[in-house]
Amino acid sequence: MTRSQALPSRLTYRLLPQPADRDAVRALLAAYRRMLVILDEIRRTHGLGANVVALIAHGYQRVRDETGLPARLVTLGIRDFARQPADLDPQQVSALPLDGKLFSLKGAAEITLTTLCGRRSMPYRVEGYDGPWRELSAARLTIAGDDITLVVGVPVMPTHPAPNPKEIRTMPETILTRVGRIIGGLSNAALEAVEDRNGLAVAEQALREIDAVIHEARLDLGRIKAEEHRLGARRGQLDGELSALPEKLELALASGREDLARAGISRQLDLESQIEAIDSSLGDVAERHAAAAKALQAAGAARRDAEHRIALLRKPPAGGTDPKAADTLAGYGEEAGRAERLARSLRAIDRATGTAGAVADPSVEELDRLHRDDAIERRLAALKGGLPA
Repeated sequence: MTRSQALPSRLTYRLLPQPADRDAVRALLAAYRRMLVILDEIRRTHGLGANVVALIAHGYQRVRDETGLPARLVTLGIRDFARQPADLDPQQVSALPLDGKLFSLKGAAEITLTTLCGRRSMPYRVEGYDGPWRELSAARLTIAGDDITLVVGVPVMPTHPAPNPKEIRTMPETILTRVGRIIGGLSNAALEAVEDRNGLAVAEQALREIDAVIHEARLDLGRIKAEEHRLGARRGQLDGELSALPEKLELALASGREDLARAGISRQLDLESQIEAIDSSLGDVAERHAAAAKALQAAGAARRDAEHRIALLRKPPAGGTDPKAADTLAGYGEEAGRAERLARSLRAIDRATGTAGAVADPSVEELDRLHRDDAIERRLAALKGGLPA
């Protein structure tokens, strides 16, 4: 088999859902099985066999109406159904096909799935690679009892012949991957380097890199919020126009202008389609907003950790005590002052880059600090009461 003919490999993710998320996935599988029953009935009634076009024409709308499945899953399911044997028992089906719009990886910790009740985010762990991927769909979701796995087809990386350097394309690094790399590096390489005589320099360089990541995270969050505002404003305009149409349609009919009423209904359908598309985009933006906010919070936590380690390096314990035996919590009590200095420097960056109005509202920052302080107090109270923090 040549390099161009190599089949993709299978990459398996094991999802780790909460009970509500597991119920949502099971409900999705139940609706998918119901779709298979409907398609089997339509195939036998019309003698369609494996004709995908005819199955879509006769079954698409009915399946959508009776199951509430997402449109993309219905289309993928019909194609998958056409490839199955005629004696397939829908109740024995435990897997359903997905594409890149029905699932997505959110950073290094979560996968989102489209269900009957919207997008659901679930943590996962990678199970590993195995044999070649031979499916038509991009992925398959399998539910077996409490186990939920997502198997995705990924390209094979050939070992020979050596690729032409001009053909190598690197995937752009997102702010989420940068934050993960920063935290991972701070937890491993930088932590090991504190025993070295250059440990202080390494830790200070890590601090500078974290500051750069925080700056990028804030800019990214500002762009997302601007996009969210733009989509919301456009949706409001369309919604206002749609709300005004019924009265105009009644007036057109009362005046005997059926042609105008027909044109108004056409515009009504167009507006509904546009609003539905914007709502879908707003949902995606909301997910990106939450991910960017988590990235910013994680980068801030990494910075506090780096500052703490630098403080320990600069101020070794008295009496020649082993630094490893020092209290690792020492120095965190000065966090409020450091956070205020960081906030002032970030506000200066925002003013210089023109993003202050989008993401540097002092009230919002004060609210974030208040929320963090409250979380600290609640965990402290739990510890005092003998409860796990």
